[in-house]
This record gives sequence, C-alpha cells and structure tokens, in this order.
Amino acid sequence: MTLQVDILQDADAVRDFVTNSWRPAQFSKDGQLAYDHRGKLITNAFLNQEEWTRIDSAVIMRAQQRLGAFGDVLSAGLLQTTTLAEEYSKWKVASERIAADVTMDFRTRVDEDRTERKTYGVPLPIISTKFSFGRRELIVARASGSQIDTTEAEAAAQAVAEMAEVILFDGSTVAIQGNPIYGYENVAGNYDGTAEGDFGTLSNIYPTFTAMVTVMSGRRFYGPWNVYISPTQYFQMLAYYSDGSNQTALQRVLSIPSIRSVVPNDLVAAGEFVAAQLTSDVVDIKQAMPIQTRRWESPDGSGVNYCVMMAATPRIKTDYAGYSGVAYYTGC
Repeated sequence: MTLQVDILQDADAVRDFVTNSWRPAQFSKDGQLAYDHRGKLITNAFLNQEEWTRIDSAVIMRAQQRLGAFGDVLSAGLLQTTTLAEEYSKWKVASERIAADVTMDFRTRVDEDRTERKTYGVPLPIISTKFSFGRRELIVARASGSQIDTTEAEAAAQAVAEMAEVILFDGSTVAIQGNPIYGYENVAGNYDGTAEGDFGTLSNIYPTFTAMVTVMSGRRFYGPWNVYISPTQYFQMLAYYSDGSNQTALQRVLSIPSIRSVVPNDLVAAGEFVAAQLTSDVVDIKQAMPIQTRRWESPDGSGVNYCVMMAATPRIKTDYAGYSGVAYYTGC
C-alpha cells in the first residue's frame, strides 16, 4: 500500500478541498502573517492579480462605453461626491438679488438684500447586478493557458452603466419622503417642444433647432447645448441639402453657436431629442460610489461571486421660477 502524504506547508496554510491543494497564508511586507481587523488570517485570493485586473478592467471599459450622456455630465466637471451615509441628496435654489448699488464711496449706506430659497432633494440609490463563476472554470482556463472569460463581467458592467443612463433620461420611481428621481424627459420645468415637422423632410430640421435655442434663451438658458437624439432622426440629419451648399442637416445645426454637439442615443425614443445645458445650475451627479466590482467567495470555496455596483444619482435642477435648462422635443 502506498501512503498518500501532503507536501509540508506553513502551519497556517489553508486546505482547498476543491483543487485538493493548499492555499498558503498571505504575508505582510515584513514577512509576518497578515490578519484582518477581527484577528482572522488573511489568505491568498481566489484569483491572482493578473486575473483580477483583467476582470476589473473589463468592467470599467464596458461601463465607460455605455455612459454616454451620463459620462458627458461627469466630463463637464459636474460631479459632487459624498458617502453611502447620505441616502437623500438635497440642494437649494435661490431667488435673484435686486440690482447692485452704484456709489462713489463704500461707506455710503445701501439697501441690503437677502435671497429667498427653495430646497429640493432626490434619493441616492445603489445600482448593482451580480455574476459568478466556478473554481473549475478557472482551473480549466489556467490549465489550457487561456485567459479567464470576462463575458459575464462585461454584461454586468453594461447593465449597471445603462441603468445609470436610463435614470438620467427617465428618472426612477425609487422615492424618499415622496420624492422620486426625475430625469431629463420628465423633470418639472423642462421645455416640452414640438418639432416643425418630421425630420425625414430636411427643411424641418434647422428651424426646429433655431426655435429651441430661441425659446430657451427666453428662459435665460443660453447653452452650450448637448443634444441627444434618436438614432433614426440622427441618420436622417446626415442627408445632404439639395441647395448646392454641400452641407448635411447635421452640419447646419452644428453651425448654431450655442449647440455644442448632436449625438445619437438609443435611450431616446424615435421622433424625439433632448437638449441639456451642462452647467451646475441645470444638472450634476451626486456620487457616493463610482462604478466598481466587489468580490466574495462561496462558503465551500467552489466558486466566486461578484457584484458590479455604483451609488449615484442625477440632480436635474430648476431655477427659482421653476424653469429647467432642458428641452425635450417630440414630433421629429
């Protein structure tokens, strides 16, 4: 009879009964065993650093691809950070001050003015989805020399990022103190406009956008405007005019100084577009947690579970008069 003997391991190593091998303990920089805040030994992770980096990178890359309009708000620097201790995000809107005094001496007595303020608020939800894979799947990948499959990680990241984008446009019914989250298309005070006609007729396109910037300037919102339009109408805007100008309708619209961009977005319904002034008095993102991946192992060590998550909310604002710097057009 042959005696089965395990190779001698460190006394604090952990036996992995799925792979029938030992998982050595994790050591700190000074060579000592590492323990968590509860005094429990910290062992090496299910994945090595290269595999973990691959999954994490796949999550971030796919999320960035889906954060179109949401990403534009972040790129404009309209980000307010907080912690998960804040469930309800509030802000104040002030009335306008009276005209400033003009004097020749700062000691001249002038009238004092104090603004009136309104308080608004929205919930700050956690957006998340989970995926997992088994230890055997990892063993097979390592044995064959192939990289670990990131399909599920990418799909999870896309789902989270897309939901953040959906909330920016459509809001969410998640509510605190009776207050839900409003988006570009349903916030009170946005301008509900109707196009001059179907964009299949090129002559309707340019007048629709000039009418939009005219109406919004009357509300004291002057842009620059980021326009998000249904893909159907976007491709109609790529048609050339037959007037000899050698211009597409898109080029002509972008010649309007206050329009910064016009991009297709598949969350905008056919025949519609949204124009948003990306300034802090119109919209910002309150974020308690950027998009990231959390991991935990199954109790029996047979698999690893992941949660792709973020905690953020758009805050679509109105001025004291109740107007928003967002135009929502239909009938295109």
